[in-house]
Amino acid sequence: MERGAHWGAPFGYRMAGVRKLFFLIGLLSAAWASEPVTVAAASSLRTPLRALAARFESETRTPVRLVLAASGKLALQLEKGAPYDLYLPANPDYLKALREVHQTTPVARGTLVLYLHPRTGLVPNGPEVLLRSEIRRVALANPALAPYGQAAKEVMQRYRVWDAVQEKLVFAESVAQAAGYAAFAADAGWIDLQSAKKLPGRFWRPPPESHRPLVYVAALLRARPEAKAFFDFLQGEEARRLFAEHGYLPP
Repeated sequence: MERGAHWGAPFGYRMAGVRKLFFLIGLLSAAWASEPVTVAAASSLRTPLRALAARFESETRTPVRLVLAASGKLALQLEKGAPYDLYLPANPDYLKALREVHQTTPVARGTLVLYLHPRTGLVPNGPEVLLRSEIRRVALANPALAPYGQAAKEVMQRYRVWDAVQEKLVFAESVAQAAGYAAFAADAGWIDLQSAKKLPGRFWRPPPESHRPLVYVAALLRARPEAKAFFDFLQGEEARRLFAEHGYLPP
């Protein structure tokens, strides 16, 4: 009996340690298994939002799921009841039709450019270059769904080339898709500055007064603590720094 007691005590301690270890693992698993913060955002915010989501996850252990698409397409999904926690369109007008918005804040401002593929051999000094015969296809995000597409339409109307280039337009679902078209299949494209800087061609920036501002606004749609924490995170110094690093202007 004494020998059994001698070996049983250490074994009991070991079992207690194992149970404690599994308990701690369970707590960590529960933290990571919590419902993610679902963020619906304009596709042009893909790069900075991925960096912000990763930073937020590392600091809070709260997962973030990004749904990236055209602002207008996401608005239609929200109208049909999509359960997104936050919505970040490139135009605050899309928030007007939403039934429940707890808080909003502008977080960044984007830049529209006219990009030309190198094979054209042309210099983009304005929308008039789209009238040249060397340019047969012009990529453009659908103006009915994407703020960048609407802004591009406004610029072309202002410079009186909209009607003349109708047959050349290739509509994309979002500005990110338009950038993909411009990189390969199209000769020109109205895309965001961040995408244009990654491509080998040249680009032209329209004057700010030629179209409505491309202001990204964060809207808190579900007042969950985790969602509110990410909403607050987007207003912090670290978020402003990351937006600036990726070429976005202050709102």
